Amino acid sequence: MKWIREHKLIASLLSLLVVLALIFVLSVVSGGEGNIFSAVLNNGTSGISDFFSSLGGNLRDGAAGIISHKDLQKEIDELEEKNDALERELAQAKLEAAQLEQLQQLAGLLNYDYTSQVFNVVTADVSLRDNSNWLGIFSIDRGTEAGISAGSIVIDGAGLVGRVTEAGDGWAKVMPAIDEGSKISFSLARDGSQLGVVAGNEKGAFSGYMLDDNSTVAEGDILISSGMGIYPAGIEIGRVKSVTYSSDKLVKEIVVEPAVNFNGLRKVAVII
Repeated sequence: MKWIREHKLIASLLSLLVVLALIFVLSVVSGGEGNIFSAVLNNGTSGISDFFSSLGGNLRDGAAGIISHKDLQKEIDELEEKNDALERELAQAKLEAAQLEQLQQLAGLLNYDYTSQVFNVVTADVSLRDNSNWLGIFSIDRGTEAGISAGSIVIDGAGLVGRVTEAGDGWAKVMPAIDEGSKISFSLARDGSQLGVVAGNEKGAFSGYMLDDNSTVAEGDILISSGMGIYPAGIEIGRVKSVTYSSDKLVKEIVVEPAVNFNGLRKVAVII
């Protein structure tokens, strides 16, 4: 009895076989076909066959489902990897496109003759910003080995960027022209006799005034460096956004949008 309790499944199968054997014997003794024992035997064996057939089908379906799920998960993982790779490629393509555009702009400047003099120019990548303020000092990846030194003027394809404050082998630090401490002498691009002074402000623009209160400066005028001071003449500074007359100072005050997108600087050129 103890063995039966511990092996219930085996005991049940043995009992079933014994019952089927008895039915078979009684069927033979009773004459075979057409009697109740034959019917019970046929129905019993048919039920057992159906049971095991159904069990096998369920096992096959279950196994197929597990394999199908694994295949689906594998495809999902592969698609996610491809999507991540495409996103990285897209980001890199956008960066390379911005760099290419700036290189093309720089190519035009390399043939520009400031103040009727031919300057040597080297190109460089913006490599590091000193802090989170995009108007602050930043570094470039060229330095004294390329002839760059403190005071060298930095430009890009749009116009004036700033000046080098320090330089070493393979690096240089650049103070942007938009810095609040920088003052720039300018003239109107359409009339070099109309002069003024601008400096960077906290809003990321230039603000200043015209030296002559009778100046005809107007919104949309382009300002270029005058050549007086540290910057060579002829470098675009920006475009006038607004003009107001200060009755206290008796001057025309202007606000100027920088020609250079300081936040998007990737490539610059240094005049040496």
